[in-house]
Amino acid sequence: MQKKEKYYIEGIRCDSCKKDKSEIKEESHTYDIVRLVIVGVLIIFGHLSSYNHYSNYLFLATALWCGMPFFRAIYTSIKNRFIDADAFMGLGILGTLLIKEYLAGTVIGFLVLVARLIEEYTTEKSKSAIHSLIKAAPKTANVLVDGKEIETDVENVKPGDIVMVKAGEKIPVDGKIIKGTASVNQATITGESVDVEKNTGDTVFAGTILDSGFLQIKTEKVGIDSTYGKIIKLIEEAELSKAPVQKIADVFTNYFTPVVLLIVVVTFLLTRNFRIAVTVIVVACPCAVALATPLAFVAAIGKASRHGILIKGGIYLENLSKSKTVVFDKTGTLTEGVPQVVEIKKFDNHTENEIIECAAVAEKFSGHPLSKAILKKAEELKIAIPDPEDFKVIKGKGITATCSGRKIVLGSRELMQDENIKFPSEINGYMESHERDGKTPLITAHDGEVCGVITVSDVIRKNARESLFALRSAGIKKIIMLTGDNDRTARAIGELLGVDEVHSEMMPDEKTEQIKKLVNKNDKIVMVGDGINDAPALTQADVGIAMGAAGTDVAIESSDIALMGDDLSKIPEAILLGKRTFRTIKQNITLGMIFNIIGMGLAATGILSPMTAAIAHVLPDFIVFINSAKLFK
Repeated sequence: MQKKEKYYIEGIRCDSCKKDKSEIKEESHTYDIVRLVIVGVLIIFGHLSSYNHYSNYLFLATALWCGMPFFRAIYTSIKNRFIDADAFMGLGILGTLLIKEYLAGTVIGFLVLVARLIEEYTTEKSKSAIHSLIKAAPKTANVLVDGKEIETDVENVKPGDIVMVKAGEKIPVDGKIIKGTASVNQATITGESVDVEKNTGDTVFAGTILDSGFLQIKTEKVGIDSTYGKIIKLIEEAELSKAPVQKIADVFTNYFTPVVLLIVVVTFLLTRNFRIAVTVIVVACPCAVALATPLAFVAAIGKASRHGILIKGGIYLENLSKSKTVVFDKTGTLTEGVPQVVEIKKFDNHTENEIIECAAVAEKFSGHPLSKAILKKAEELKIAIPDPEDFKVIKGKGITATCSGRKIVLGSRELMQDENIKFPSEINGYMESHERDGKTPLITAHDGEVCGVITVSDVIRKNARESLFALRSAGIKKIIMLTGDNDRTARAIGELLGVDEVHSEMMPDEKTEQIKKLVNKNDKIVMVGDGINDAPALTQADVGIAMGAAGTDVAIESSDIALMGDDLSKIPEAILLGKRTFRTIKQNITLGMIFNIIGMGLAATGILSPMTAAIAHVLPDFIVFINSAKLFK
């Protein structure tokens, strides 16, 4: 018995027949192509030879052979009490046989086979992203066991195992580097075209490629639990999802069947011509309308995934196309999210080390984004930071703490006033000038006396302004920024970036409430955040976009669209893709409906013959395929 091959990603094999699904499809395609060639040769032969009694039998046999799948569809439709597109074609071929137009029946079957193969090719091409991801999945890993490298299937690797990866190999797991440095191509995850340098302590992802170097990786996640596995799973689910626009096509298709049957009956009663009634059946088929939406969505979702944009379903593409307002969180989204101390101003005889030590004691357990900058500065100055005996966070103002009998106060001018601490008048002008530049100055005081001001700055992303300008070009009318920063600093950054509205000094729950208010105004709201602190706000928006989602389960789960990297330019790219996709779908649906209505009118008046009706039947399908294929580019 043939050994069943094991795959990294589940669900791509037919367990009952022990064959890969791609193998089954390939066999089916081969059979259809062979049948198409044979039927084409028979049609040419029939035309070239003298049309006689024998060629009649030949075309009858060929029409029956071509019609077999469609005849089965008639049986299935009767059983399910619903006539689908294939059943329509089966009725059309049967009709041509009843009126003894065997050549017409053969041509109908031939043209439908051509259309079906093009449909399969287009669908497969639109799913090329998911197929290439599955094929690119690493199948084996070199695991370090008792000092020796042992090659094993990826599915046998467990969290905690040490995996060895050399230059030119694919990284088989998500994990942390414990030894080595390397240049890693992360295009399969983030869409980045430039390699990323990785060192000890950095995270790497399954499916990425080690271009140069050598790594020992401590495994954290494998298979379907890895970032790579989650991407594949979510793309597969997205391809199956339906958007509201699909309802238009579904309603049309559902009402189309009884309407066509009624038109056929009325046509026969008025004309008493069975041939004309058969022609109406042949030309009438909602294939183009039914394919209009799924083909476009699958193509767009696949294209986006290749660029590091993970879209969870067609509904979010549709909402993107209708959006006019984009809301950004500031820290970690419009800015790098890595604040740093840029200046320390000393007062009286206080030293720089003393100022940083006091601030670091206050910030040691605060968890505030600015605390990292101060603690990092203390580390650079090699200052040992004792634990505060107690500390208190005053919302929107700062922190008070006690250490070794000293009371430390760190924060705004308002906090100093609340604590009855006098500060030099020059501080006002000094702080205002920094706040106008988008920086955050923090007054540091202990024992009732100001000792200095620490200025912290979070760097604006290098392409932030250009990306926001691109959003305007993409049709976005309003850009809003939400932040926990003080109002003056927030407005300074807002002016630098050119946003329309700035909401400052906001807590996470207040950001969520702000999104709720905006959504209630019936505008399609897009919220962009880092996916962790902003998760509640992202879930409230019509479209929640998480940046830097690679390796972050919360970001991937809480968002509707996950940008696997930190490139802001992907946001206008996603919105433009949504608009292109929705425009393509509307074109497809409109074309399909128009062709069906005109075709049935021409058939009912006797202008079309069964042969020309077959051509008219497949023509809108070709147009829909070609129009949807433009999204691949």
